[in-house]
Amino acid sequence: YIIGNGGNMAVASHGAADCTRLTDKKVYCLDSMSYLTSVANDYKWENIFIKWLETYSYLNSKSMVIGLSGSGNSKNVVSALSWANVRYNFSTALISGQKSVCLDSNINELCFNVNYFHTIEILSLMAFYELIHGSGNECPTIKSEIIRKYGKES
Repeated sequence: YIIGNGGNMAVASHGAADCTRLTDKKVYCLDSMSYLTSVANDYKWENIFIKWLETYSYLNSKSMVIGLSGSGNSKNVVSALSWANVRYNFSTALISGQKSVCLDSNINELCFNVNYFHTIEILSLMAFYELIHGSGNECPTIKSEIIRKYGKES
């Protein structure tokens, strides 16, 4: 499960799609705007990811929740990581642009220590591709995709 706000939500969605497509893992992101806005309306914005995980996660599975936060302190992301770790004993990690001042000490953090949101968003997406490669899988090259689709090089 991958969670994030704003640009990090776009990164979470893209990362989840490619991790699922290119590995043997099923990776999920809260992509439904209808669900997101109804949960935000009914349970408040700070609870959207907790409610989503509570509704959609497989409780007796070995799962991981990765949170993305530019500041490292997004309340809805950090609280969902803590909740998933305590409630379901899921592995949890935060990818941040700045060191979190509110993250539980038992949650791993990969902090890039950068100043701009766009920088952490790009680095976060690149981190997903490193996870794909690190798991023994690979991303197709542009050339290999052209050959696969059209049977010849351009």
